[in-house]
Amino acid sequence: MKPAKRRNKPYVRRPVRTPMIVGAQLVLGPLERIIDQIARDGTVDASPRGTPMFQDGDGQWYDTAAALEGVIWHLEMYCARHHCELPIQPLRQLHACLKYMSPITEMLLQKLRQALPSIQRAMALADPAEQLSILRQAQIKEEFEKQGIIHG
Repeated sequence: MKPAKRRNKPYVRRPVRTPMIVGAQLVLGPLERIIDQIARDGTVDASPRGTPMFQDGDGQWYDTAAALEGVIWHLEMYCARHHCELPIQPLRQLHACLKYMSPITEMLLQKLRQALPSIQRAMALADPAEQLSILRQAQIKEEFEKQGIIHG
């Protein structure tokens, strides 16, 4: 019988990546509530000036179209980095409807409900460090747009 071969390199335990289930829910949960409200009542919350708004888990109110634009951009960056496709076209359509205050159809709501599980799964299983990197990239882009260096 041959002696057992000795390993040349030492075993190094890889860190376990925790899923971002909570993070994905914090980002996509308000979107789900908006879709549910539209499906249930046919309405969205709005500011006194008529801008569609949503209330996040922290109790603050945010411009729905602007926040959705940020989520779409984040998902586009994720897709570009991973050479994959996520069903974000329904999100783009919802963004346009909210931004320009046009009607949201039942068909669009169905497409959104079909798209969300894939997006949630991708975000929940994503690397937290990479998600933070994309977030920083988005913050830099936003700051450049505010200063007029680039146009979004």
